[in-house]
Formats: sequence, structure tokens, C-alpha cells
Amino acid sequence: MAKVRVLYQEATIVAARTKNLHAWKLAPRTLRATMTSSSSHDESPSALPVVRRFLTATLAAGVVVAIVVTVIYRQDLASQQQLLEGAARRVLDLQSESLLLELSAVESDLRFLAGQETLERFVSGESESQASVEREFANFAVEKGVYDQIRVLDLEGQEVIRVNYRQGEAEVVPRDDLQAKANRDYFQAALRLADEEIYVSPFDLNVERGKLERPIKPVIRFLAPVLDRGGARQGFLVLNFLGARLLAELQQLAGGFRGETMLVSAAGEYLSAADPTREWGWLIGHQRRFASDFPAAWEASQAAPPGDPAAEPEILRVAGDLFAMRRVALGHPVRETSSPSDNAQHDDNSLLLIAYVSAADATAPSGGLLRQLVLLSLCLLVVVALLAFYWARTSVARERQERQIADSEARLRRLSSQLLAAQEDERRNLSRDLHDDLGQLATAISLDLRSLQKSSAELAENELLQRALTETDGLLRSMHEIARQVRPRVLDDLGLRDAVESLLDEYEQRTGIRVVADLQMGETSISRVIGESVFRIVQEALANVAKHAQADEAEVVLATREGELQLRVRDRGRGFDPQSQVATGRLGILGMRERVELLGGRFTLESAAAAGTTIDVVIPLN
Repeated sequence: MAKVRVLYQEATIVAARTKNLHAWKLAPRTLRATMTSSSSHDESPSALPVVRRFLTATLAAGVVVAIVVTVIYRQDLASQQQLLEGAARRVLDLQSESLLLELSAVESDLRFLAGQETLERFVSGESESQASVEREFANFAVEKGVYDQIRVLDLEGQEVIRVNYRQGEAEVVPRDDLQAKANRDYFQAALRLADEEIYVSPFDLNVERGKLERPIKPVIRFLAPVLDRGGARQGFLVLNFLGARLLAELQQLAGGFRGETMLVSAAGEYLSAADPTREWGWLIGHQRRFASDFPAAWEASQAAPPGDPAAEPEILRVAGDLFAMRRVALGHPVRETSSPSDNAQHDDNSLLLIAYVSAADATAPSGGLLRQLVLLSLCLLVVVALLAFYWARTSVARERQERQIADSEARLRRLSSQLLAAQEDERRNLSRDLHDDLGQLATAISLDLRSLQKSSAELAENELLQRALTETDGLLRSMHEIARQVRPRVLDDLGLRDAVESLLDEYEQRTGIRVVADLQMGETSISRVIGESVFRIVQEALANVAKHAQADEAEVVLATREGELQLRVRDRGRGFDPQSQVATGRLGILGMRERVELLGGRFTLESAAAAGTTIDVVIPLN
């Protein structure tokens, strides 16, 4: 102990001198004030190296931050563009499917009505069937609620039957109010139909007696030939499909889409838009057209091949704006043309579904992120600049003290090595006692608290219990830290067999882990030192099983054979990597190994992930 005190005093003197040098290195301005002015002038850091290092560090940080911000912004921008394209495709898929289903239903209704027997009798000359036809049409109009008019035209274009649907009620139009439609485009197109064909008119507004009906009423007209009993064509059945509900449904399907959706005619006219004032311009009398509002996108859509309703919508990017387009053909009436493909491409009753997102809307989320990143980067650069200035000054001053500090630290290391060697025996005993006694007690408390926590859902959320667990873990860490400096003293003086049996009983009750024990001690005398060490090894090994192994059973074998004490502790839990356990600096395994080696024994540990852990100890009894 006298040697330890002498070495400690000498090391303290050298450490104090080295500490002063470190203090000068870390705070040159404070220490420089205590020195003479000439010494201060010699030792003060040069301004040029400080400025150079400050600028280098600040600029490097600025470049790194700028690169990181740019990469994050571009990745977010690309991600947002992909999300927008996907959203636009989904919206157009829903809209085109809804549109085609609605039109298919109208076509089915048209064929159903055209094939009615009462209508066939009427066009075959049985005028007494007219009332039945009108009654059927009226009932059908009320039931469906989507047909503004149901009409029968003769081959001259004159209405012979007409049922109007207004505000939930059907009205049969008197003969005197029936109109001639011979000059209407849809009638002229119907004249060219084959008997099995259906004509679908362009989407427009309803016109009555040559004037636009007010309020405006979007309609699509469906026509089918009507045949008499002999199969001769006698006229046409016309359904005026009310388009307002369909347009509203298309807009509803686009709910939640960041941009806007439009329905555009084959001529580039707005049929439906986010701004209603842009709609039906060629009929109402204004000049707002999609073809003129977005000429580049319109030209690209016209240059593209005709769209397949089942195909992916075409994605166009024009000056940062995003357009997704899907062309839907309402029908293909007979028309004079030299090319079938030309019919499909320029069919004047086809519709163009468009999802549009402006460049500003497309980049708005990424722009907001960029502003936040720039603000955060500026704040970060201010902090970096302050730290860089401090680092530049202290590093320049520190370099001037390196040689002096190196000499003092070398001497201190030599003295510290001698001091640690002299203290090793004393610290070994103290550290072992501190770790085994208080450490095991704290471990038991932690296990009890965790068992209590698992006992009920209410306790699992108890704040005080959570805090106790946290503080117990902190206590364990503190004791492990202290145990590296001082070593524990053996306090347990029970006989080995009785101590182990008591430990196993208490362990099973506390943890719920079943222990299979085989204690074959016989009458062999075991020294107190060996007994205490073996007891602590068993205690530490079982504590590790409860804390880490996640096993429900452990095995303890303790026997004396041929002048040796043999111990085996085994579990079939999750196992671990022994090398990683040593690297963490925990003293459990190291303490067990040290105890065995101090007694001249052999310590073996075998473990692997999911294969359990086995500890074998052999200690000579002499």
C-alpha cells in the first residue's frame, strides 16, 4: 500500500501539470491573460491560419449542406411527379370506366325499347297501339330518370311519338306540338345506319325549335332503326340522354386529385371543366377552348394514335404542366370516308378525358419542402460557422502545445502503468465484491420489476414502474462502471450446497423459470473461497438466463469428482455471440472467468444464436 501511495502522489503531480497544459490548449485566451505580455505575444495564434481554417471548414460545410438539400429536393420532386402521374392515371381509369358503363347501359335501353312488340305494331300501321307505346315510354322515362326525351321519328324526320321527362314526371307531347327533325345532323347520320347499328351523337346542348334550351341541358342522342313486322325500316327510336348527371359523376370521381379534370370534345371544346364559364363555348357564344388554352397539349394529343379505352392514358408534359389524356369513342356511325383509321382518329363524337396539373401545383409540395430545407440549412450554417471559428482558434493554439503535452503524457502513462500494476491486487478484491453483491441485488430488483410489469396490462403502462425499471437499469450501468475501478469483496458465507439450493428455489419463484438441478457434492470438503466463487458463478449464470436467454428452463449440474469441482449451467434459449458480449464491456462473463482463473480452474463458454448457452467450470479442490 505504501508503494501505491508513493506512485499515486507522483502521478498526481504529473497529471496536474498535464492538466494545466490541457487547460491552456482548450482555453488559451483565459490562460494567456495570466502570462506576461511578451509571452502572450509569442503564444497567441496567428490570424492567417485561423482565418484559413475557418473559411475552409465553413465553405466545406456549406457545400455539403447545399448538395444534401439539392439531392433531397430533386428526389422529392421526382417522387411527387411519379405520384401525380399515378393519381392522374387512376382518375382517368375511373372516369373512362364510368363513362363507358353509362353509355353501354343507354345502348342496352335503346335496343330494349326498339324491340318492344307494341312499338313494332305501331310502326306496322296499328295506330291503336300508339297509346300503349306512349304509356310504356312514359313509364320507362320515370323509372330511369336519365332520359330527357324518348321519341319516334318517321323516315322523313317527323316526330310521331314524343315523351318529355321533366322534374320526375313524364309528359306525352300532343300531336300539334311534335316537331320536324329532318334537318338535324343526328337524323341525317341515322339515315345511313344499317338495321343493326346504333348512332351516338356528339355531346352537345339540347335545342328546341331552333333555339338553345335554357337553362342549358347537356345531352347525347342515341338512335336506332325501328322495323315493322316485315323487317322494313319505318323510322328511328331516339333517346335524349341527360348528360348533366354524368358530368357531375366524372367530377366527383376526381375528388382529391391535386389538379383538375376536363372533358373535351373531338374539336377541342370544353364540355366539362373546373371553371364552368369555359364550357360549351361554341354553343353559348364565347371563345374559351381547350385547343386554344393549351395549344401544345392539344397538338400532341391530335398527333398521338387513337386511344384504346383499356390502354394507359397518355402522359404529356408541356412547359412543366402535366396532362394525362384518355380518348373515349361514343360510337362509330356510318359516314363517307376513305379510311377506317381516319374515322377513329377524327370521329367528331369521341370524347377526350384530361387530367391536368399546372407546373405550380405540381411543384408546390416540393417547393414548400425546399423552403424549409433552406431555412434549416441557414440556421445550421450559422451554428457551423460559430463552431468552425472556435475550432480554428483552439486548434491553432493546441498545436503549439502538442510537444509539451506529449512529453508530460508519456511520463504520466509510465507512472499510471506502475500505479495500476501496484493497485491490481487491491482493486481485484474490491471490484469483485461490489459487482457480485450490489450488482446481483440490482439485477434481482430489475427482474422482479419486469416480472411485475408483465403480470398485468395495467402495470405494463404504470409510469412509476417504468421509471423504476429505467432507474434500476441506470443503477446497474453505474455499478458496472464503478466495478471497472474497484472490485467487490465476498460476503456470502453459506455452505455451497445449501446456498445453491436456496438460490435455485428463490430463482424459480422470482422468474418462473424451471431449474433442473443435479447436485452431487458428497462429503467432499470445499473451501470457503471455492464455495463463494462457485455460488457467485451459478448466481451470475442464472441471472443471465433470466435476463437474456428467453428460456423457460435451465439446467444446473454441480459435482465433485477426482479432486475437482465440476459445474455446468445450460439453457436452450436464444443464445448470443460471446465475442460481442465481451466487446460490450459487461463484467458478468468476465467476472465468472476471472473467478475461475484465480482458483486455477478452467472456464468454457459455448453459445450461438438460437442454440442456447452452456457454461462449464472445472476447479481443482486443492
